[in-house]
Amino acid sequence: MKSGKTCATKEISADESAWADFLISKAALVLSSIVFFAALFQLAAGFKDLEAQEELDFLARDFKAAVDGAGAESFPEDNQEISYRFDENEVFFSSPFRENIEVYVSGEYVCLKGESGGEIFTAVRPFTFRVLPFNESELRGKLYTRFGSDGSEGYPLSADFQEISEFLRASGTGEAVLKADDNISIRKEHVYIKGSGGVSAFEHILVYQ
Repeated sequence: MKSGKTCATKEISADESAWADFLISKAALVLSSIVFFAALFQLAAGFKDLEAQEELDFLARDFKAAVDGAGAESFPEDNQEISYRFDENEVFFSSPFRENIEVYVSGEYVCLKGESGGEIFTAVRPFTFRVLPFNESELRGKLYTRFGSDGSEGYPLSADFQEISEFLRASGTGEAVLKADDNISIRKEHVYIKGSGGVSAFEHILVYQ
């Protein structure tokens, strides 16, 4: 009789052990599934962020190309201005940013900032040519205030070129905030200098709204 009880006890213990192993295996499977799907979700989110960054980089490169193109172009005298709109670009509409894109332009670079999914993305591209983030009236006003002449063809500057160049460089260090859904003017403008050899000119690209 005692032997029978021992066998029954062993069978129960074996069943409990098998059931425990089953539960542990099941729990491990559930846990590994959770880890897998979490990793998959994180990977998908990473790809989405990467795609968003690439789209913002593309828009920054495209704007830089427009500004650099204006600097390299030889405009007719009566047509020195072009217009640029971010919202005319297909990438602008396909990106997750759209109206959430902020445009900052300084004398050295364009910076785009966009928000998507609670994250902030930034794309910066340097300009090839000398850029000033204001219009012609502001340019002439700044030159007149500093040098007593506005640097136009009829009123050339008589100061040293390096002094003028440094003044304009410093004037363009501040960032202008532009609207992505409005026209941005890109204009090549000449600043004239009168020296011992006569009147000469150098160019700047004005970017403004």
